[in-house]
Amino acid sequence: MVRLGIASDNFRHEDRSISYVFNWCRKNGCGIVEINTVNGEDFFEGLGFSPAISLNCDAAALRRELKSYGLKVSQLDCHYALHRWQSIPYMIYGVRLAAAIGCPYIATTDGAEVPKGMTLREVFKRAAYHLREALAVARTHGVGINIEPHGPLTTNRKLMLKLMQEIDDPLLGVNFDTGNTFIAGQDPVAMVKELLPWIRHFHVKDVAPELKANIGKETGIAASEVHVGQGINADNIRQIVALLKARKWDGVMSLETKGEANTLKSVRWFRSLGAK
Repeated sequence: MVRLGIASDNFRHEDRSISYVFNWCRKNGCGIVEINTVNGEDFFEGLGFSPAISLNCDAAALRRELKSYGLKVSQLDCHYALHRWQSIPYMIYGVRLAAAIGCPYIATTDGAEVPKGMTLREVFKRAAYHLREALAVARTHGVGINIEPHGPLTTNRKLMLKLMQEIDDPLLGVNFDTGNTFIAGQDPVAMVKELLPWIRHFHVKDVAPELKANIGKETGIAASEVHVGQGINADNIRQIVALLKARKWDGVMSLETKGEANTLKSVRWFRSLGAK
């Protein structure tokens, strides 16, 4: 079943707290949320201006808060560029927190650019090593690690396929991003078909018409500037949802769009496609 989720990051652009996001989800009948994380303490989050949680938070308190709102967490976003050594502890802390609150997945990705002095091949090898280190911990906690297409390694169809096949771990999956793959010059529908055996979760982003000139020049966008269904990626999203329903795919498609008003419009449009 294709299930609808709400990314807490949508509300970052309006300086909302995580509790605000939880309440919004309950008010609008959205029972699944995806949460951004920070490793350490972020004073914006502490002041209530950021819809994220610290990986050092009290997991029991967070679990109780989620229960009070009737919410389930589909994924924790633990994005720290995979070629950096810091990605290993970030993923490990994310796995531990996810397990403690009953969340099945964390997500990670590569950086926006190939680092100076490195080749894409070297980024691949380092990412694979870091993932294997984190997967050892993920296995003991029963939490999956999903790679999101968001950089030069992960938006490359051949390299993503190679990465999944080479590591070949049942806990390694894909958090497919419709907007990032589109802006990177890929065909999102074709890429979903190729990666479907590994896709566990989605980020659903549309792309504003004014970004058409950027296609093939960037590897990702933070969020959709228009509501999902309003942009030039809408038909691809429709086709992907139809494909997933035909293949009886079961998982969460988390809407990523900028701001509260766009989020509400995105929910209405996405539900019109038959998502629950």
